[in-house]
Amino acid sequence: MPNLSFQENLIQNIFMLEAVSRIAMSTLYGFAVLSFGYTLSLRAREKKHFEMFHNLARILFGFATIFTIIYGTLEFILPLNSITTQVYTVICLVLALAVIVIDRGKEGLPSFSFLMGALIFLMVTITPFVDPKPLYRATSVDWLVYFHIGTAALGEAIFVASFCASLLYLRDYQNLKKRKWDKNSSHTSLSTLEKLIERSSLIGLTFITCSLLSGLALIFIGTFAVQVGFIKILWAFLVWGWYVMTIFGRSFWGWRGRKGAKLAIFGMILLLLGLFGTIWQYF
Repeated sequence: MPNLSFQENLIQNIFMLEAVSRIAMSTLYGFAVLSFGYTLSLRAREKKHFEMFHNLARILFGFATIFTIIYGTLEFILPLNSITTQVYTVICLVLALAVIVIDRGKEGLPSFSFLMGALIFLMVTITPFVDPKPLYRATSVDWLVYFHIGTAALGEAIFVASFCASLLYLRDYQNLKKRKWDKNSSHTSLSTLEKLIERSSLIGLTFITCSLLSGLALIFIGTFAVQVGFIKILWAFLVWGWYVMTIFGRSFWGWRGRKGAKLAIFGMILLLLGLFGTIWQYF
């Protein structure tokens, strides 16, 4: 192995630090958004331990902001990406600081943090897919490929459960409205189906977020050049954004009952279209 000069060694170390910072940003922002989502869900159901998730979300968000500052500083020292990526990084930092300033105190404003956090996560994560420039390559990341596929499959399977529960909810609601309930039958109550739809959507979003994060990591540390189709990127983030919106709507705007069930069904349609688009590009 040839000896590297001090300058080459410094550049290589900055490459690695930028890659680590970028992955840390997306990971921490992603889990912060999920924690804010759980906070809203628990708060809407008046659960006592929602404050624990709120504090966890704040901590994760704070660390993500620190890594954003580190990444921005390194990018200023040694620009590795296009000017678009640098502008997005500055915007994300400004939004993150706004969240930290606004979401203070015991009550805070988790709904605002959830929306802004989702927007920041979207910008931080989607930028490398559009402008992929792998900075550091590991010797083997087979486990990461399996993790990416596995979490995506689990998330989609859980969304299917939410879809089925939504169909049952609409059917039982129509039966109740038309007074066609059989008193001797054991229909699942509407409230139970409502809880199943809400929780499965939140858990499914958790796995889909992990899948997006692992996909981002594959771009940076993959052993092979990553070729990502535009259709796959578009539908993946569209489905993720749709379920973020439905979870926020359930907790903040009261999108429950029939409206919540219809939103979950439409989310499943988006997911199927995304799968069709991903498969279609190989033919």
